Amino acid sequence: MKYISIVNKVSLTIAASLLCMQMAQAAVYEIQRVASTDSLNLRAQPGARNAIVGRVPHNGKWIRTDGRRVAVGRTNWIKINWRGRAGWVNEHFVRQMQLNNAPQQPAAQPQAARPAIPVPRAAPAPAPRPPVITAAALHRKGAWVLECGDKSPFWRVIVHPGKALDVNLRGRNAGILPLTYQKQDKNRWNTAMKTVVKSSNGRFATDMTIHYTKQCRHTLSNQDTRYRVKAMLNGEQMQGCCRAVQLR
Repeated sequence: MKYISIVNKVSLTIAASLLCMQMAQAAVYEIQRVASTDSLNLRAQPGARNAIVGRVPHNGKWIRTDGRRVAVGRTNWIKINWRGRAGWVNEHFVRQMQLNNAPQQPAAQPQAARPAIPVPRAAPAPAPRPPVITAAALHRKGAWVLECGDKSPFWRVIVHPGKALDVNLRGRNAGILPLTYQKQDKNRWNTAMKTVVKSSNGRFATDMTIHYTKQCRHTLSNQDTRYRVKAMLNGEQMQGCCRAVQLR
């Protein structure tokens, strides 16, 4: 029984020694104190004068060692294995990695699509206001205008060519509306066969088409004329005749 007890103690001692050796061999190291623009020389034998057999980058990690260490002068050298190449490095430039405290890399998670950020749109520029035209500015002695309209229902538009329309609808004066469009078709004798005029002041709009015809009764003056007109006055359709009038 005593013999068996001694054998057991010896076996435990050998197993503990083997465990320590395995722990030493399992240790991993990383580089320290090496500038980012430099690398650590891996030498064939311990000592700074021996041949260089490789280089370890300044941020090298997971460096294996078999635990062998040799003192050369005032420096200690440790044998390592870096990417399949064995050699010796100055122990001053390596340290054991703290595996237990090393942060674990989280598994990559699929990122949800970010919602599109609405881009604020610039407010549209306000529409330019039409120029203000007064009756005094339009009334020029000797100038020719067109008086268009009808008695039933009553409406009248004074056409100042190239300038504006003076509009009265059902006895209510809509004001002087600056021209926004004007087009005229003439025949070879320079007679206006078709004239289109449009005007607006932002509140009231007028669209008129004047045609040359054989005869049209101008009820506002009880005269026969040669111009018939169709007008859209602020959305209300009107018909009548036009006559040429010279301002006095």
